[in-house]
Amino acid sequence: MLKERIKNEISEITNEMVNGILNSLTSNNYNKYISLVSEIEENSRKLIAKIIKETFEGLDFEYSNSIERKRKYVINKSNVERTIITIFGEIKFKRTYFKSRLDGSKLFFIDEVFGLPKYDHYDPIIKGLAIDKTFSSNQAQAGKDIGERINNLKDIADNRTLHHIPRQSIHNWIKNWNTPNTVYEEQKTPYCLYVMADEKFLGCQDLDGDIMAKCMIAFEDVKKVGKNRNKLSNKTVFTTFGNNPWGKFLDILNQKYDLENIKEIKLLGDGANWINSGMHELKTNPNQIMTRLLCEFHFKQSINRITTDEDKRKTLLDIFNNNSKEEFKDKVLELTKDITEKKRKDSIDKNLNYILNNYKAIKDMLDSPIGSSMESHISHYIANMFSSRPKGYSSLNINKYLKLNDYKINGINLFDLYLKSYSNDEEINLNQKELDYSLFEKNTGIPVLKSGEITGTYKNLYTLAY
Repeated sequence: MLKERIKNEISEITNEMVNGILNSLTSNNYNKYISLVSEIEENSRKLIAKIIKETFEGLDFEYSNSIERKRKYVINKSNVERTIITIFGEIKFKRTYFKSRLDGSKLFFIDEVFGLPKYDHYDPIIKGLAIDKTFSSNQAQAGKDIGERINNLKDIADNRTLHHIPRQSIHNWIKNWNTPNTVYEEQKTPYCLYVMADEKFLGCQDLDGDIMAKCMIAFEDVKKVGKNRNKLSNKTVFTTFGNNPWGKFLDILNQKYDLENIKEIKLLGDGANWINSGMHELKTNPNQIMTRLLCEFHFKQSINRITTDEDKRKTLLDIFNNNSKEEFKDKVLELTKDITEKKRKDSIDKNLNYILNNYKAIKDMLDSPIGSSMESHISHYIANMFSSRPKGYSSLNINKYLKLNDYKINGINLFDLYLKSYSNDEEINLNQKELDYSLFEKNTGIPVLKSGEITGTYKNLYTLAY
């Protein structure tokens, strides 16, 4: 029955398509190619929509007349219409509302089979595409771009009213999605791991102050990918708002690496207390070499704030590079001794103390073959998405947005992720490896169990296995 319905629809629309193609070739249209492609595209979309409709209604009819249905459900209401918007346009179909003989619960069989949530006007594919596009642009642009995919070429060419998805709809889809935690694939553990960290303040709707998003980027090396461009090797981006940022970041790193076998960790930052605490938090092995590097940008920024004279700046940089800490301090005091304005002196003292307090970290950075690019990364990854335009976020939802943005940066397909998890009632972990208990199966290959010698080890392992 279903097969025949689909065959009939294909035959009918194929005939319409052929006639349309022939008409486009004989018409006086100024551009026969555009006319031809538009005709094929319109009928192809119509054909797909019709097949989806007939599949829904055909399966519904077959289930309604099946022995299983008659045993489990009674028909509560027939021909209940539903409309969903797909990338092939609007589809209207009818289905049956069933009532359970056992407990009186009700369901639409077709909605359950195809995972179509109640009351949704857009299908999951549209929603997944819009969410994915949001984290490449913004909700308003995503609504426009994905909305235009619903229209056919004739609508666009004739400048008809095009379908745009409301920004609020996309916001609600993200808000109501139980976003899964994705487990990252295990990788070869490097000898040295670099970690950059910084924060970005985002506008907030429900707190007195702004949201401080803390961002961490781990990478293994820097590779040249062009004449004047470098790329972080195997980078992992993690951003969060709230407590215990390093603990949450370690959970992710632990999925990718054997942390205890990393010999050296270099932490790059601006010297903020929460970043410096990473020296302790990141250390998972007492023998690990931990090195703190102060971002060169902040060091030079402090030099520039101490003096606006270019020659004096060069002198201070030269002394810092080649002389002692005390000599650098003395030179700063000498060059600024004539300044009497309190506000200016306070600024000089503040920046001098910043350099002196981070002296070793700056020296280590200047000696390091790899510098910090955190300022540009946080601008590109966080500011571009969250603060380049005036916006305010809820403190209750911001971590979901930050997590999805991290997923996008880390190469996770948000469209695929949504399709796999949009119907989840609770948060789940995707790609998590199951623990391997084969060691304890009866046909075990453990030599001490196969040898037959009754030792203490044999007794303990035997008890565990059997």
